Parts: sequence; structure tokens; C-alpha cells
Amino acid sequence: MRELSAIKRIEMASRQIPGVVSLAQGTPSLYSDKAIRQAVIQAIEENKVDKYSPGAGIPELRKEISRQLAREGMDYDAEGEILVTAGAIEALSAVFLALLQKGNEVVVLTPTYYANYESIIEMAGGVAVEVQLEEQEGWQLDFEKLKAALTPQTKAVLLCNPNNPTGSILSKEELTKLGQLAKERNLLLVFDDVYHHLVYGKELFCLATEGEYKDNIIRIVSFSKTFALTGWRIGFLHGPRELVAHIVPMHDNLLNCAPVVSQYAALAALQHEKEIVPKVVEEYRKRRELMGGLLQEMKDYLSFVAPEGAYYFFPKIHGVANTMDFAFEVLEKAKVAVVPGEDFGPGGEGHIRLCFGRAPEDIEEGLSRLKAYFEDLK
Repeated sequence: MRELSAIKRIEMASRQIPGVVSLAQGTPSLYSDKAIRQAVIQAIEENKVDKYSPGAGIPELRKEISRQLAREGMDYDAEGEILVTAGAIEALSAVFLALLQKGNEVVVLTPTYYANYESIIEMAGGVAVEVQLEEQEGWQLDFEKLKAALTPQTKAVLLCNPNNPTGSILSKEELTKLGQLAKERNLLLVFDDVYHHLVYGKELFCLATEGEYKDNIIRIVSFSKTFALTGWRIGFLHGPRELVAHIVPMHDNLLNCAPVVSQYAALAALQHEKEIVPKVVEEYRKRRELMGGLLQEMKDYLSFVAPEGAYYFFPKIHGVANTMDFAFEVLEKAKVAVVPGEDFGPGGEGHIRLCFGRAPEDIEEGLSRLKAYFEDLK
């Protein structure tokens, strides 16, 4: 039986130790915006949340998603091409359970959210095939290495962009080449775009804006990170009508419909997106600068590539071969929770993930303890 991911095991262990500062799990320290909360309270008082919604989601939310996608240059019909889900993990599960047959392969670009991706793919009867991003090139894709990994059993390529844990962003050129390859090989590109709002300086290109690749793309979006709705378990996917039609029955088998109260939270989030998102991104930009500066003070012990998106640093720890042991030792001795890099697949070992979605005081205290830990090893 597969055990829980290291992220979950570290968090569980940290709760047993008083005084731990956690920079591990990617839970934002921000709270959901007041406009979202007020809209949900109103929906509750108007008795809108006590019954099942249609399986694909309440019509007004799907229409709002369709309008938002159109503003971003994507053409997806609210009826039949958009499915509201209980977060990104449920969406990924429904996608692969619906579309994979036993032995189908899914190429996964690593390091990434690999422990969960692999579990979901295997649960659906598939096989995860890792293609490692190039750290020396800023965690970019070696396209020839990707093509070499394809076999007649390859069904899909799964990628997180911006990437968790590296914070790297694939370029328009790389994504366009992926789109062309998907068309040539009849592959599905599954984009886990949980962090698509959280970008710092570099423009994020979304391949789904190019209509010629629409038949080859399933894109998954979550409200968890940007809108601080992790506990509400709400997101959506969009894709071509025929593929979404195959996914809906599996989604129905998993949970009937996404939590209705959470759907009203998502609706309010989209309606107030222009006010909420810039403030959130600016806050995380400040925390990125804070964590980057503190890590620079530890350059004798680690090295890192500054993240372009998401809210993680993924430093390489000098002289550490087993980051699982390292993470538990830091937890015990320094009372800081970090995520071992091995949890993110090939290319992750030797690194740790640190979340700057946490409160500034936690970032400062956690990295102060980590620095003291390194200095005590001298």
C-alpha cells in the first residue's frame, strides 16, 4: 500500500512537536477576501447551498468561468466544455480515471508534484514516465529527451506551469512545440495550472489560447492558492466537449457534484478577481524577495534558482544526498518543517522545498532557525 506523500508526513510529524515553524505544506497564510465571505453568507441565507447542484456545477459559475476564460483569450462553452470540481486533485483523478486504460503511460515533467501525480496515474491503471527538467538551464525542458520518452502506450503529458516546486515557467516556444507534438502524436496535454496567477515579472503563456491545440488540451484550475480557499476544495477543468463528456461520469461517481457552498465562493472569487488578484500577487512578491534574501545569506550551505512563479523556493543543499533524512533531522533539531526534494521525483533529490506563501514572520523565524542549524554543523 502506497504511503502518504512526504509533504503530508512532514506536516503530521510537525504537529507532534511544540513550537515548529512550518515552511512545508503549500497552504497560504492569507485569508479569503471579505467579498467572497459575504457572498457565501448571502448564498447560505438565501437557501442556495443546501441541495445538490448539477453535476457539472451551478450554471452561473460555469458561465462566469466561460466569460473569464474568454477575457484570457480562451473559447470554452459553459455547457459541455467546463466542469466544476472539488479542487485540482479531484479534477486530475477524474481525468485519468476516465481516459486511461491499463498500461497507458503518462509523461510527467519532474521535479514536480510527483508523489500525488504518480499515485493518481497508478490508481487509474496507468504508468508515470518521468522526464527530468534541466536544472542548469533554470529548470527548462529538454525537448529531445521528452520525445525519446514517448512510446505507443503514451497517452498524455502532465505538467504544472508555473511549476511546483521549482517555480519555473515554460516558455511560449516550449509550449508551442509541445502543442505541435501533441497534434502529431495524438497526445493529451494535461495542464495543472494551480499557480497561473502567481507570476513575478515573466509573462505566462497559456497554450489553451491557441485554438488549433484545443482538442489536445485539458486544463485544470484551482481557487485554493490565489484566493486562499484551500479548505473549500473547489476548482474546475476545461477541455474539448468530447473529452469532458467522458470525464463527467467519473466525476459524478467520485462525488456527484462539487460542494455547492464552495461553488458560490468560487463565483464570488471570479466576480472580484480584478480587485483580489493584484493584491495577492504583490504580497507574495514581497515574501519571495524576503525569502530569497534570507536564503542568499546561506549561500555557503545551499544554492537556488529564483522562482518565476508559484510560491516556493527549491534550494539545493550542499553535501546532502538524502533529503528525507535531512528534513526529519531539521524538524527535530531546528523545529522547522521543510519538504524533502525526493518527493518531487527525479531531479528533486538533494533539494528541499520552502513555501513563501506562509506569513513573513514565519519565513523569517524558520530561515533563522535553518541558518543556525547549518552553522551548528560547522
